[in-house]
Amino acid sequence: MRVKILGNTIWGSTLGVLLSNAGNEVDLIFRNNDKFIEAKKSSKFLIGNKKLDRSDKIKFVNFEGLSLERDDLLLIALPSSEIKENLQNIQNKLNDKITIISASKGLSEDGKTLTRMISSETNINRSQIGVMTGPNLATEIIEGKPATTLLSFSNLDKANSFRNDFSSDNFRVYSGDDVIGAEIGGALKNIIAIGSGIIDKLKLGNNAKSAFITRGLREITRFGIYHGAKEYTFYGLSGIGDLFTTCSSDLSRNWQLGYNLASGITYREFKTKTKLTIEGANTTKIVNMISKKEGIDMPITNMTYKVLEENYDPEIAIKEFMNRDLSQERN
Repeated sequence: MRVKILGNTIWGSTLGVLLSNAGNEVDLIFRNNDKFIEAKKSSKFLIGNKKLDRSDKIKFVNFEGLSLERDDLLLIALPSSEIKENLQNIQNKLNDKITIISASKGLSEDGKTLTRMISSETNINRSQIGVMTGPNLATEIIEGKPATTLLSFSNLDKANSFRNDFSSDNFRVYSGDDVIGAEIGGALKNIIAIGSGIIDKLKLGNNAKSAFITRGLREITRFGIYHGAKEYTFYGLSGIGDLFTTCSSDLSRNWQLGYNLASGITYREFKTKTKLTIEGANTTKIVNMISKKEGIDMPITNMTYKVLEENYDPEIAIKEFMNRDLSQERN
């Protein structure tokens, strides 16, 4: 299988290595021509801080040199805010028979899931667009540590087929058919990870963090079911699996943001200092707006929004969350 990966990001490059190791031919699409020329000259493949030998199965291409055949797979591994612009750059090379998989996590600025946004931008039927998501820290995967992920299409047979193409010794792929549930789990867990970073910095303990993650999962599930997702999806890899990893690891950018917020650094200061894309911050803003508009109870999201956008004291935010009206656990 020939896979075209849109995004020479750390995650996109990691997926390129994984897919080539599984026997696939990979084209890694560079968005910046200077970086493309520099990469072509090197015998090494730089992914983050790790240098690997170039594989014969991985080809570097730019927009100009890109070609897409009818049976190609286009895998998108970009920050959610950059997908629309980059799809426009290759619009004239797309065809209506191509399959697309989104390996990005987040929501569009107007609140659409990424597969829905991709479909509207490309006019490709949503049945041909899938999502790959799960507890996947790129820095661990590129070191050869074992990991699993979920690959979902509305057509389960299609998901099963690609599952077999993507799996390798250290990367096990499960298939599913709840695309919207997988996407919402992958996007909203970043909100909860910000709060987990706050809890860790404030040294509030394991009891507090466990409770926070559990109630965060309930909040994600509530939002997902409202938008047509299946509840069981949130108890799998794209839900609790991804949530646990992102809330527990200091490799997570969203956890890092929360940790810094509790240290007295504002979101804008953190963003300026690190120059990182923090998907959870964008998702918090979007989901907060949707929850208010649709009347969905999202207390963690609403409180995280205040900390991010209104510079609300994180410690006071946690206390206010603990002093909300008492309720049944299922609520």
